[in-house]
Amino acid sequence: MILTIDIEPDWGYDSSDNLQFLPEIFDFLRSINSCATLFIVGSLADRFKDIRIPKKFEIASHSMNHRDLTKLDEQEQMNEIVQSKEVLEHKLKTKINGFRAPFFLAPDHLWSLLGSAGYSYSSSLVSGFFPGRYKNKIPDKPFERQGIKEIPLQSFQIFGFPFGLSFLRIAHPISNRFVPKDKRIFYFHPTELLERRPGPLESKLVRLFYQINRGKKAKKILFDFLESQAPTQSIRQAYLDK
Repeated sequence: MILTIDIEPDWGYDSSDNLQFLPEIFDFLRSINSCATLFIVGSLADRFKDIRIPKKFEIASHSMNHRDLTKLDEQEQMNEIVQSKEVLEHKLKTKINGFRAPFFLAPDHLWSLLGSAGYSYSSSLVSGFFPGRYKNKIPDKPFERQGIKEIPLQSFQIFGFPFGLSFLRIAHPISNRFVPKDKRIFYFHPTELLERRPGPLESKLVRLFYQINRGKKAKKILFDFLESQAPTQSIRQAYLDK
């Protein structure tokens, strides 16, 4: 199974306290011989000067400022895509090949912009019918789109929710019954491990549901699940290094 980690600001706050969990996450993954792709928001790159990312882990872009790309004009979209790539490559000294759109909300021409910016793949869509987000059914497996390989996230076998820690913990333990049979790609956010509930910058609905099973409960659910699926790999290991 491919493991992807979306590293972004704390949900609902103008802070990034959740990065404190990264050393423990990295140590745990190494202990189970696992790897991951880290989709990092470019504005957080400076915070990694004191955080050692394991060499085998892949670093990819999660935009520059974690803004909804569908609400930006094309120049603003391009800035989010290009600036994050440049900042991450400069600060973290690595080649950036992949991109993930914030909130899995991708404008129709995203892939052409990624191609012109020098990316080789995207993981910005969710397979199946994710409520209210896509007009068409997204294939479950990787496909080509405007010259870019799109590696869609899987969905749970109910309502099309993205296959990640959020639904796994919110509906725990019932959610375990709806895990995809062919577990291909999974994601989570370190901000889910914070004990405090999402803050005032998030909507009331997000604050209501995403406070469920946070913190230590979320970490136990996550670590138990990852240990059962070990070893995990990065997108680069699965698709680019072959």
